[in-house]
Amino acid sequence: MQVDLEFLKTKANYIRYSFIKDMERHLLSFETGILDKKSNIAVKWISDEENLYNEFKLSLSKSSYNKVCFDVNEIPDIFLEKKNFIKQISVEDLAKNDVAEHLVIQADFGIVENSSIVFVNKKSLNYVNNINSLHIILNLNDFIIKKQDLETILYLKYDCNSNSQNFPTNINFLHSSLNQVISNSVLISQEANFSIKNIPIYVYLYDNCVTDLLEDPILRESLFCIHCGKCKQVCPVYQITNKYSPIELIREVYFNDNSKDLTLFQNTTLCGNCNQVCPVQIPFTDLLIDQMQKIRSIKSSDKSYSLFKLLMKRTKMNKMNSPLRRFFFVNRYYRKNQKLHAYYKNQTLPFFNLTYNENND
Repeated sequence: MQVDLEFLKTKANYIRYSFIKDMERHLLSFETGILDKKSNIAVKWISDEENLYNEFKLSLSKSSYNKVCFDVNEIPDIFLEKKNFIKQISVEDLAKNDVAEHLVIQADFGIVENSSIVFVNKKSLNYVNNINSLHIILNLNDFIIKKQDLETILYLKYDCNSNSQNFPTNINFLHSSLNQVISNSVLISQEANFSIKNIPIYVYLYDNCVTDLLEDPILRESLFCIHCGKCKQVCPVYQITNKYSPIELIREVYFNDNSKDLTLFQNTTLCGNCNQVCPVQIPFTDLLIDQMQKIRSIKSSDKSYSLFKLLMKRTKMNKMNSPLRRFFFVNRYYRKNQKLHAYYKNQTLPFFNLTYNENND
């Protein structure tokens, strides 16, 4: 059956918009739903890394080298700095080690209507019998209102419209407490000799600057992101610098005041590739241009203004198929940026468009 990909993208955009526009109410509803279950789950609202670590520390024993397994996208720096208090254990070690104390895991999504938490391809959940407590990090913007909308988001996130079978093989839902099976004896008998123990669960609703972006009526659309990584794959600058994906660049420029104008103009070509592939229709180019305009209003006489005008003329740039014209264009505007200069010199496709389709003019 043929899937209407553009329709799904529009639907996904609305799904994310519906949550973001009334985020506070939905988050409070999610928290209330968890607490109403009267399970062994605590909810903690976290502002930043230091706050996250301090709340996590309260659950640790006072002894040094608490054994912690991290199954997260990226371990916060502050955890790595506490080597005398935390001993890191890999997921592989967790599988064969029955003395691990804590598991810190990154959730993929929260679902508001039933207050459940979604984990995609998390192997560490297979070894809950080997831990004493479970700590779940859930970003404030990683929520979906209705469970029925999860299939659409996962379909787009994992590019299931392609020929490869990318749909997740293991999706877990946490609705209430997790039970741990404890053996009461080493003796083998015909009668069951075990008990059930609830594992303490801590859910950290992690702000991580989300509410700051929420206050910006334009940049809040960046919160629609579902962490698929597609914008990174088609960004010509990221392929050269390996520094900022388009979504990362927006956040970096917004929160870092140090040379933000240079960071922005040196790490985008406004090519629009990210707009084309984004499964939730984040208007990356519009968001970046908005940032450029703010910089221009502050530094109207800055050299970045001339570059801003240049980048806005994408139609002209994409028509430069003549090798000679391209040579002079690249040398004039990019000779001081060696990485981009080398990239553009080697390009054979029309300018600034890695996703160019020869059938489309």
